[in-house]
Amino acid sequence: MNKNSRLFLMVSVSSIASQIYLNMFVDGFIVAMSVVMMGIFLYIFKDLESVTAIMLIGVCSPLFRFVVMLWKGGKWGESALLCLPDMTFFFAYAFFFGVLLRKLGFSSYKNYYIRLALSDFLSNCIEMMVRFLIFHQFFTVQRLSGLIILAVCRSFFILLVCVSSDIYKSLLEKAEHEENYKKLVLMASTFNSEVYFMEKNMNEIEDIMKNAFTLYKTLERENYPKSLQHIALEISKDIHEVKKGYRRVIRGLQDNFLSEFKDTVLSLNDILKILSVDVEKTASATGTNISFTYSYKTNYMIEKHFAFMSIIRNLVSNSIDALADSHPFHGSINISCTDEIKENVKYCVIKVKDNGPGIPDDVIDVLFEPGFSTKYNEETGDINRGLGLTLVKDLLTEHFNGQITVSSSDHGAGFTLRIPEYAFRRERKDC
Repeated sequence: MNKNSRLFLMVSVSSIASQIYLNMFVDGFIVAMSVVMMGIFLYIFKDLESVTAIMLIGVCSPLFRFVVMLWKGGKWGESALLCLPDMTFFFAYAFFFGVLLRKLGFSSYKNYYIRLALSDFLSNCIEMMVRFLIFHQFFTVQRLSGLIILAVCRSFFILLVCVSSDIYKSLLEKAEHEENYKKLVLMASTFNSEVYFMEKNMNEIEDIMKNAFTLYKTLERENYPKSLQHIALEISKDIHEVKKGYRRVIRGLQDNFLSEFKDTVLSLNDILKILSVDVEKTASATGTNISFTYSYKTNYMIEKHFAFMSIIRNLVSNSIDALADSHPFHGSINISCTDEIKENVKYCVIKVKDNGPGIPDDVIDVLFEPGFSTKYNEETGDINRGLGLTLVKDLLTEHFNGQITVSSSDHGAGFTLRIPEYAFRRERKDC
C-alpha cells in the first residue's frame, strides 16, 4: 500500500469513527473515536507526514459530522457552529503533535504516550477556548481536571492498542522466520545429500578419466588411427572438466551455503517437526491426503542433522510415492523413536511405517543396491536414478554407524533404523 492509499485509509476511517462519540462537560463537546483511530494510525503509519494527515482529518472529520447533522434535519448555521470547534481541535493537535512535540518522535512507548497526552490535553483546551468565544461556555477548574483525565485515559488506550499491534507483528515475524528456517534446513539437507553423493562419485570419475587416458596411450602405442587417439584424449579431457565442475559445485555449496549451518545442532523433535511440514506440502502437491504422526522417547541432540534429515526424508518420500498410487484419500505415515539396549550399547530405534501396498518379495533383496529403482517410465524409457535407499544406507553407515532393515506386508512397508546413542551428540533432553 503506497503513501497516498494509507493516507486515504487513515482519513476515511478516522472521519467515519467521528460518529462514535460521547457528549461530555458541555453541550456540543464530544469525545469521539476519531481521535483514538487517528492516534493509532499515526503510530502504524509512522512514515506519513503527521501534520498533513491530522489537518486532512481536521477538515474531513468535522465535515462528515456536519453532513450527518444536516441529514438528520439540523440547520446549516447551527450545525456549522457546532462543528467549528472540532476543526480547531484537530488543527491545534496538528501543531502540538506534528510541530511542537515532534522531537519526542516514536523512539519509545513513553515518549509517544507523552506526545499523545500533551497534544490531546492542549488541543482540548484550545477547543474549550473557542467554545467560550462562540457559545460563552465557561472553562472551569472541574472541566480542566476532566480534560486531563480524558487525555491520560484516551492516550493510554491508544498506546495499549499500539503495543498490542507491535506484539502481534512480532509474533507474525517470528512465525514467518521459523517457517523460512524450516524451509532452509530442508533445502540445506537436500544439498548436503547431493554433495555427499557427488563426493562419493569423485573417485569413480577419477578412475574413468584414468581409463580414458590409458586408452589414449594404448591407441598411440599401437599406432591406431589418429582420429581414434584424438577421441580417447578428448574423452579424458572432458571427464577432467566434469570433475573440475563437480569440485566447484561442492566447494561453492560447502563454503557459501552449508557453512552457515556447520556448527548448528538440531533436536530430534525439531527435525521431525520440520519434516511434518514437508510431508504436508509434498502430499498436497501429489493430491494425496496423508496423516503424518511421530513420537519419541528421548529427544536426542543431533550434530549431523543434515545427514539424519536426508535419511528420514528419503524414507518418508518413498512412503508418500507409494501412498499416492494406492491410498490417495487415507494414507498414513508414522515415525516412532524408542530406546533399546543391546550388548551394553544403547540404541535409538527409529521405525518408519506406512499403510501402502508394501514391497514385493523379489524387490526387498535388491532394494539397497545402487541404481535399483521401481520408478520406470515405459513410455519414455526414463528411469529414476535409484539413489534414494542406497544413499540412506550409506549415510546411515558412514555418519551414524547404524543399520537398516525392511519389512513388508499387504498392510504396508516399514523401515527400522538402529543408531547407537554415541553417534548423536551426548547432550540430550529427556522427555
